[in-house]
Amino acid sequence: MIDPALETRIGLTPLGNYTIGPRRYVSAALQSREVGPVDLLLVSHAHTDHFDYPTLRRLQSTNTIAVTARNTVRLWQGLKFRSIEEMHWNDSKLLSGVTVRAIEGKHWGARLPWNRGMEANSFLLSKNGVNIFYGGDTGYTGLIQQQLQGIPIDLAVMGIAAYSPKSFEASHATPEQAWKMAEEISSKWVIPMHWGTFKLSHEPMDEPIVRFRQACSEKMERVIILEPGASWVLPQEISKEEL
Repeated sequence: MIDPALETRIGLTPLGNYTIGPRRYVSAALQSREVGPVDLLLVSHAHTDHFDYPTLRRLQSTNTIAVTARNTVRLWQGLKFRSIEEMHWNDSKLLSGVTVRAIEGKHWGARLPWNRGMEANSFLLSKNGVNIFYGGDTGYTGLIQQQLQGIPIDLAVMGIAAYSPKSFEASHATPEQAWKMAEEISSKWVIPMHWGTFKLSHEPMDEPIVRFRQACSEKMERVIILEPGASWVLPQEISKEEL
C-alpha cells in the first residue's frame, strides 16, 4: 500500500484518532478493517493527506514493513511494525521481494512548519522486470526523468491536482505538467491520482481530470481513468513480454 488515508477526514490529530481537517468528497474504497494483511507499506512524506495517523494505527502490524521519508522516522513512535525503513533520495532497498528506490521530486515533507529537514519521496518499485513509478506529490521537474533514464517504466501514477493558486505549482504539478512528466519517462501506462477526494486547493474538484483528459487526448489508450475503488490489471500481453 502507498500513502493510505482511509478515514472520513484528514488533518491534525490532537487527541487520539480525532481529526481536524478536510472531509472526504467521496467514500474510501475500503475501510481499514477490510484491507487485510499488508506486506509493504510506503508513506511518501509527512503531509496529513499522505501520512494519516488513524489509518496507520489501524493498519499497524508486526508482519508489515513500513517505508518513510528521511528525517520522519520519529513520527512513527508508538506504531508497531516489523521494521520502519527511512529512505533518502536514490536509496534502494529490497523489501518484501520488491526493490524500492526513493526518487527525488519537487515537494517538501514538513508535517508542521517547524519540522525542517523532513523530505518527500517519489518511488520506483521494481519486481520481475516490471517497473512502476509512483510520483506522489511533486511539482514539474526534470529531476525525475534524469533519475529514471534508461529504465523502462510500465506504469506511472501521477498526481494531477492541488495546483491553484499559481504558487502551488511549485510543489504540485498541473494536469498538463503531470502528463508531460509521464511522457518524459516514456511510461507505457498512466494513472492520474490525487484528485477529487479532498479539497486541498482552489481549483474546482472536477477540473483536474477534465484538463488531464484534454492534455492526453491524442493518447488516451495509454491512460487508465479509474473511479475510487476500481481495480486495474496490467494487460496480459504486456506481462508476457516483461516478466
